[in-house]
Amino acid sequence: MEDQRFSTRVPYAARVVVVRGGDAWLGEVVDLSEGGCGLFRPEACTLDVADIVQLIFFDEPGRAVLVPARVARVQDGLLGFEYHEPQQVPPVLKG
Repeated sequence: MEDQRFSTRVPYAARVVVVRGGDAWLGEVVDLSEGGCGLFRPEACTLDVADIVQLIFFDEPGRAVLVPARVARVQDGLLGFEYHEPQQVPPVLKG
C-alpha cells in the first residue's frame, strides 16, 4: 500500500485524548504532521476507519487544543488520524 500522506510525519511524544461521542481514550502520540498524527492504540479502543473524533492535545494544565479528525488507519497496534484542517506541529490554540 502506498503512503497517501500529503506531508511528512515527524516523531513526537505527547499524550492526547481521543473522543468519539460518549467514549474517550487516553493515547500516546507516535508522530505528527500538518495533516494528521499516529497514536499507539489505547487498550480497549473500539475505533474504526472513518470514525469522526475530537483529538485533545495538552502538554500542561490549562487550555487544551481540540482538533477534529477522522480515523484513517487501524493496524498493528497503531491508529492513524487525518485532521479536518491542517495544523501546526504540534497543534496549538488558534486566536
